[in-house]
Amino acid sequence: MTRCLPVGRLPVGRLSVGRLLAAPGEGSALRNAEVTIADSRIADISGSDSAPRDGRIALPAMVNAHDHGYGILPLAMGGCDDALECWIASFLRLRLDPRLEAAVAFGRMAVAGIGATVHCHNSLAVDRLEREAEGVARAAAEVGIRVAFSCPVRDRNPWVYGDQRDLLPYLNDGDRATMEAALAAAAPAHRQVEQVEDIAAAHESELFQVQYGPVGPQWCRDETLARIAEASALNGRRVHMHLLESPRQRRWLDATYRQGIVRFLDEIGLLSPRLTVAHGVHLTDEECALLAERGVTVSVNTSSNLRMRSGIAPVQRYMRHGLRFGFGLDGAAHDDDQDYFRDLRLAGRVHNGTGLEPVLPPDRLFRAALRDGFRAIDGSGDYGALAPGARADIAILDYAAMSADCLADSLDETEVLLTRASNRHVRGLIVAGRTVVAEGRLAAFDLPELEADLTARARRAAVDDPGQFARGHRRREAVRAYYADGRHLN
Repeated sequence: MTRCLPVGRLPVGRLSVGRLLAAPGEGSALRNAEVTIADSRIADISGSDSAPRDGRIALPAMVNAHDHGYGILPLAMGGCDDALECWIASFLRLRLDPRLEAAVAFGRMAVAGIGATVHCHNSLAVDRLEREAEGVARAAAEVGIRVAFSCPVRDRNPWVYGDQRDLLPYLNDGDRATMEAALAAAAPAHRQVEQVEDIAAAHESELFQVQYGPVGPQWCRDETLARIAEASALNGRRVHMHLLESPRQRRWLDATYRQGIVRFLDEIGLLSPRLTVAHGVHLTDEECALLAERGVTVSVNTSSNLRMRSGIAPVQRYMRHGLRFGFGLDGAAHDDDQDYFRDLRLAGRVHNGTGLEPVLPPDRLFRAALRDGFRAIDGSGDYGALAPGARADIAILDYAAMSADCLADSLDETEVLLTRASNRHVRGLIVAGRTVVAEGRLAAFDLPELEADLTARARRAAVDDPGQFARGHRRREAVRAYYADGRHLN
């Protein structure tokens, strides 16, 4: 990757902005704020009552509590919006430079005002994971955002939920041979679990955390989940996994675990404050209560759940039981653009209910997005407010552009953000006291140039195997027919 901009990621000693929202939703913005930064933390904040001297507003950097770091987005690889299981089956798997792909993904997040993300790595190639982790860690350090690297573990149900051979009648001869060869090579994920500590020893730092990443209970053998639970309890390492995302998962897991999947996870010791579960669309009241009792955090992925026809997460149920939750983009933002502010706006509207009072008023929405979302990164509960001693993770937006037509001087700045903020308003990002985005551009690289390079490489890789798109289409329709026939419940 070519270093294109001379500014680099310079340390910031002082930041001056016209407005500062120390904790969005909790009071008005401080005017003409002066923020002093030392040793990656905020040392002091001061301000005045006079009219803002510039049109920018500062607030805590956003947290993407669940993502997959797609440099090439699934749509570009043939993954059109569809039911989750069909969508997974449809798009290409290309071997791309993991450092380049992660740099593009993290760069897009940075220019959206995201200062931290959970990166659920997509590769399941055991022999390549450590090299790929090295590339992702380098990209994270170069871009400059905080990354929790979730090491993928999967050793069950690679094609469909249930007996894999029940899918064979839906495939043609060539695709059946490919599937049978893959099934013959399947093995327990012992090495995948063991690699996590090796990766952590090599790459973990303040800005790069390593986690166990069992992809989901339907994709991991029981003994593998138990092994991860034991390892997490022993070394205190966090775990990040998908849980009850789609109705088909709900039905298969109900048929497979008579005591219920959440109760099973509790029995093996996996439920703890170290665990984040992504999606949780089909959690029951009883399951929410148990997760809350164990201190688990849920990452809600509103747009992804809508695009994959999975449903709407029962956020009101979470709140009723005191279950913590944050928000993630899942690599599938509403407009396929990683626009965190737009997706947060959608989440607020989808989950706010129909009553006279909002279910998620601005202060509660931002508390979930920031403080509780950051628990998915490192488990701490002290993120999300700009104050002396806090991490110097700050997003800077063009407030003047958002409010240029507003006639009232007394508008609540948080309401303006929730109504209008988007990627195009992000002017700056500071993470751990260093510049990540300046004047709307990534400080470390020329992001459009990087995206063009990655796309060109992906095109060349796709040309090398022109039959991939057709195979993906056949897989998708075979999987659709399998579930339509109810074969996963046999």
